[in-house]
Amino acid sequence: MSVALANYEEDSTHKPTIGGADSVCQTAADCHHRRRRCGKNGPMARTTAADVMWRRMVLSLVLLGAVMVAGVVGYLLLGLGPLNAVYQTVTTMTTVGFREVEPFGTAEKVFTIVFILMGVGVVLYALTSMLAFLVEGYIGNVWGRRRMTHDIDRLSEHAIVCGWGRVGRAAAERLRNAGQEVLVIDEDEDRLEDCPYAHVAGDATNDDLLRSCGIDRARTLVATLDSDAASLFVTLTARALQPDLIIIARARTADAEQKFLRAGADRVVNPQR
Repeated sequence: MSVALANYEEDSTHKPTIGGADSVCQTAADCHHRRRRCGKNGPMARTTAADVMWRRMVLSLVLLGAVMVAGVVGYLLLGLGPLNAVYQTVTTMTTVGFREVEPFGTAEKVFTIVFILMGVGVVLYALTSMLAFLVEGYIGNVWGRRRMTHDIDRLSEHAIVCGWGRVGRAAAERLRNAGQEVLVIDEDEDRLEDCPYAHVAGDATNDDLLRSCGIDRARTLVATLDSDAASLFVTLTARALQPDLIIIARARTADAEQKFLRAGADRVVNPQR
């Protein structure tokens, strides 16, 4: 494993890896394009399952409110008082089945029939949307977190990749191909959606998070966060928590390389060179 990591820079002319010159030379142009297509705030941002459920629930609530307003206005136009109109609307939409608050003529009965057909359908749609949001969203997230925690607890001699960017992806792939289990940490949950490895959304500079990721059992840590300061802090923390850990840090500037080594990194890679 250490041999594979030590060769990051030597084979950079052949493979776009963590230290590969080919991959890094295209970073400035490619990252902007990738963020526009897949970024959290880009004009072509991905639509997640949670987004679809949320929009469906919001739409159902808007339709529910619109139908209720239409019912109240309709009964007001038919001559019912404000309170009676609201009462009749609610009892009709919820199919409670109480008697009419006032004797109904032909016009009132026709309007009520149409309103029942519209209102009951909208209520059912709203209830199913909210139930789906709760079950698939909340319960699904709880189950997903428990399953992920179980997967992390069984990891040993694994690699922790801090930062799921371009370099982090290349490092994770190289480590996985070398036979190591990989755990990824990144603050951006949206960016982790397509991560094929065990992953945790959170701040990699947090001691408790690193402990929960099994840093005491880990073999390798790759620090490739969005800034040298954050990666340096992760390096310092990881070295303090696990003295025997193999730490590989990505430096964005030449001045930062020596700082990473003094902080405890075993190897520093600067793709900009």
